Amino acid sequence: MKNKNYYAITLDILEEDLEIGYAILTDYPFIGMEELFDKVILYFEEKDWNNDVKSDLESKLSANLPNSKISNIQIIPEQNWNEEWEKNVEPVIISDSLVITPQWKSDNFNVKNKIIINPKMSFGTGQHSTTKQMAIMIENFFAKNENKNIWIDAGTGTGVLAIIVAKLGGEKIYAFDNDEWSIENIKENVELNSVQDRIEIIHSSIDDYEFPTADCITANMFLGLIIRSFKKFYNSLKENYGTLFISGILLFDRDELLKSASENGFDLVEEMQELEWCCFEFKVRK
Repeated sequence: MKNKNYYAITLDILEEDLEIGYAILTDYPFIGMEELFDKVILYFEEKDWNNDVKSDLESKLSANLPNSKISNIQIIPEQNWNEEWEKNVEPVIISDSLVITPQWKSDNFNVKNKIIINPKMSFGTGQHSTTKQMAIMIENFFAKNENKNIWIDAGTGTGVLAIIVAKLGGEKIYAFDNDEWSIENIKENVELNSVQDRIEIIHSSIDDYEFPTADCITANMFLGLIIRSFKKFYNSLKENYGTLFISGILLFDRDELLKSASENGFDLVEEMQELEWCCFEFKVRK
């Protein structure tokens, strides 16, 4: 059987233009995305990338974001994907007791909570500030709180946050994502960490997902998705006066996020910033 090829399309998009950029990109059938500083890399299956798609994307970028462009196109053979990750993905030390590491480097660590993540084309390896901040907040939360057992991980990606919650003591975690590649990846990572009895994996978009009653929700997502989902978050958490963790928010979107959270019944508990990214812990208002 012929091996698949994938296209890695690098877009130069300024951080302050990301929200508009993401709105444009939702029209395209990419299967994964990697966010770097002032750049976004989209991964397409070979069948979904051609000159017509390229021209259409260039036209939309030119019309809406004149400072943005396609800066690189790379073909990635399927058989070389894991080899590329092994070269480039490094472990992330969250604390003295929590490390996120790819499987091929896990023997280098002897810590209480070792999270093994073999990333493919899904988002969330721990390197990005948004994931790292969330991991720090979750660990701090478990150190101070008990009986917070039911969690939802919205837009789970590789499943790293859901797995951290399970390792730290969460009894039931609902982890959902609308990306098929992410769903396959989280299944593998959940088994690698032996937490499949605690994590239920759901293939769904945030708009379609019916949130159960929960104690805590993690949402590492774009601003627009977060704002339009606040009511869902609130309805899921209100019965237990639960906690909402949010990341993926740029510094210059902070005030808009805080205003929307307050209008939807949440009080700010804690805030972190790293580089241009913010992370928040909110509590349902009593």
